[in-house]
Amino acid sequence: MKESVAMTRLALFSCAFVLGALGASTGCSTEDTGIETPATEPGPLRVMTDKGEVEGALVGDTRTFLGIPFAAPPTGDLRWKPPAPAQPWSETLKATERGGACPQSAPAGVPAGDESEDCLTLNVWTPERPASEAVPVMVWIHGGGFVFGSGGEAAYDGQKLSEATGAVVVTVNYRLGPLGFLALPELSAEDAEHAASGAYGIEDQRAALEWVKANVAAFGGDPARVTVFGESAGGASVCIHLTSPRSRGLFQRAILESGPCNLVSDEASAMEHGAMLVEALGCQGAPDVAACLREATAEEVLAALPASDGFSQEGSWYPVIDGWNIPRHPAVQLASGDFEKVPTIVGANADEANLFDVLSGGFEVPDDATFAALIEGFFPGQGEAAVARYPSATYGSSKAAALAAVGDATFVCPARRTARALATGGAQTYLYHFTYAPRNGLFGDLGAFHSAETNFVFGNRSTLLPQPFDEDELSLSAAVMGYWGGLAESGEPGAQEGVAWPRYEAASDEALILDLDLSTEAGVRKDLCDFWDEVSVDSF
Repeated sequence: MKESVAMTRLALFSCAFVLGALGASTGCSTEDTGIETPATEPGPLRVMTDKGEVEGALVGDTRTFLGIPFAAPPTGDLRWKPPAPAQPWSETLKATERGGACPQSAPAGVPAGDESEDCLTLNVWTPERPASEAVPVMVWIHGGGFVFGSGGEAAYDGQKLSEATGAVVVTVNYRLGPLGFLALPELSAEDAEHAASGAYGIEDQRAALEWVKANVAAFGGDPARVTVFGESAGGASVCIHLTSPRSRGLFQRAILESGPCNLVSDEASAMEHGAMLVEALGCQGAPDVAACLREATAEEVLAALPASDGFSQEGSWYPVIDGWNIPRHPAVQLASGDFEKVPTIVGANADEANLFDVLSGGFEVPDDATFAALIEGFFPGQGEAAVARYPSATYGSSKAAALAAVGDATFVCPARRTARALATGGAQTYLYHFTYAPRNGLFGDLGAFHSAETNFVFGNRSTLLPQPFDEDELSLSAAVMGYWGGLAESGEPGAQEGVAWPRYEAASDEALILDLDLSTEAGVRKDLCDFWDEVSVDSF
């Protein structure tokens, strides 16, 4: 099918989604969270949820509730099952520590945190003083290529964003890798009323959104003004929820940051991949394959298949077009107009691919012939055309030209295509292009690299940007928070520093340029994106 062909063409950059999350999601910030154990008197630090009372902490002007279970631990017989309801608790739950991350295979160089299969928890930041009216809600889905990351990482601490916007900020965990996206006929056959497998992590995200709908009012939030937002794999997840009928009604705005809508796997390929895992774990031919797999430890499951080297789809774990959670390829549904029509921000960064080059040890592109061969492998017949559109003389080298082409093909131009599909389908849409090259980065000047904008969305430092923001950067962060918060508040991002964000229309093709000097621009990389649209007509 065309969508699976397009996905395979872009499989080279599967590691990009994994490695790109390092920019803001490794949780290696050196900042102290400042959390102190609260006094035990009843009041706003104690909140009653549908499963029992939770007690949080006051951090600055923000009430913080960490590690709240939103579903039962997906362990034992519940492994590779849709998320089950959490069991109620009778005593007040101390919600002052983040829950463990879901078991994962992080890339080399990413520090390992506490991991546990009992990982389906979320974190809530909400204003200290309840507002006279319910406030907007912002629910974050982390990136990491669907194989690593956590909503509890320090880089995603929601205090600054909550204080800047007045919103309730929620970050969530979801199952990752083979524990979250294994597809097998044996698993699909376990429940006739849920005859699907391979999208358990997406179902976890949905369960968290359902928790928000049921409980956020108790934290001062408005369940009728929920914004779901995410970056990279998290942005791709947002696209899935926009196009999944089972997620409709759970949110009223959406934000996709560098999250192309093609990060999915077709069912046939996913089943083949699943069969490889069965064989690797020695469960092939077992009387009960599912039971055999559930006897393995999480560590054994994660280690059974080698991680993808980034040059093939093998070893990648993407959400599966299962006919249940994901009825069709999200790009196909967007193009057909079959999606949740909510106000949506979508965009990408100017130099997306530079980070991948550094973290992968460096792409070998010594000349234009290698550049052409690279493109040819994924877009047959287009290598020379790509080289002609990205002249080495203009970019300084064949490698720099190739990285520019990769960033446009996989992020910048898909963002424009997504914006066009959303706007054409009737959604109020806003396109951005993040061009600020952060200063004092861990690897020097990488330009506006993949995930760089998340630092400004949350106002936090990260592994790749360890230094405190200077005055100009604080201003940019405030502007980004203002736009994101405006969408959450009213469905319109509005204006910051006197610059209004125009609604996207294909004819005008206007985008907001996010940099130290805010501006708008029509036709960002228009000729290049027109080229990639022709080459990638079957992908987003």
